[in-house]
Amino acid sequence: MTVAATAAALRRAGLGGITGSPLAFVVVLVAMALLLAVPFAHNGYLNNVFRNILMYAAMAYGWNLIGGYTGYVSFGNVTFFGIGAYSAALLSAHGIDNLAADVVVGALASAAFAVVIGIPVLRLKGHYFGIATLGIGLAVSDIVANLDALGGTSGLAVHQVDDAHFSVYYYAMWLVALGAILGTYLIARSKLGYAFVAIRENEDAAAVLGIWATRYKVTAWAIGAMMAGAAGAIFAPANGFIDPSITFATDANVFPIAMTILGGIGTVAGPFIGAVILAGANELLQRYFVKAHTLFFGAMIVVIVLVLPRGLVWLFGLRGGLRTWAKSLTAFKA
Repeated sequence: MTVAATAAALRRAGLGGITGSPLAFVVVLVAMALLLAVPFAHNGYLNNVFRNILMYAAMAYGWNLIGGYTGYVSFGNVTFFGIGAYSAALLSAHGIDNLAADVVVGALASAAFAVVIGIPVLRLKGHYFGIATLGIGLAVSDIVANLDALGGTSGLAVHQVDDAHFSVYYYAMWLVALGAILGTYLIARSKLGYAFVAIRENEDAAAVLGIWATRYKVTAWAIGAMMAGAAGAIFAPANGFIDPSITFATDANVFPIAMTILGGIGTVAGPFIGAVILAGANELLQRYFVKAHTLFFGAMIVVIVLVLPRGLVWLFGLRGGLRTWAKSLTAFKA
């Protein structure tokens, strides 16, 4: 099936091509506009909760480019988040306390690492690639934990740019998340996005069409790394302290993947919707079910994936009601 035929089939099903549902995209933009008001509540707890939601959203969009659009499931994208965080921490240690510089350096360092590692690793396919990315994440975490210059297991204290106006970190994370959303939208509507999808659908056929798969896969991974790295660069000064257990945490590795799948993999709105629901649900479960929150959280993810295998975005503009939804459960192939 050609790219044009695939896009036409998606539209007939009620989806908006490789960008996903236009309605869902509008809902995301409206939600982002509403989130601008969070700091005005003057509630530190809410500020932290929604900043974390925006952080996970940015990381989910980064993973979505390589895992959703290009079809290469990575289990090591938390590495880029950690690189961004440690880049900001090193700048702070050398007396450079500038949030814009943190974001730029963190994003570029993460992208550079993705390019260097991606050129050999992205020649692997399937579970071989997944295992390799998991190994990279574990290796980088161990290297950081054993380097005294990076604080080792004791971590690094990061000077906060402006203690009097803590909302600056919230708005910075908001801008990173917005950039990830709009960046994904523009990429999905460009030739670059169609090249990613062509590789996902049939890499050999894409090569016949003249698409240099390795170059496009590295590009997708590098752009996604910039999104995660920028989020990490803001997290470090906002948190005031980082160590390997925080920046390379399992949660930070798994959550963006689960959020993207929940919201709708390979769509523009999916990662944000998944981040809001999963991060919000996790916060509530941690607060009211301290000992059993992971059990409820895991069960919730399993149920949603079974009931909505294509993600929540698929419900926007769905035609045919319950009958179409029921058919999707038997016709869907992971």
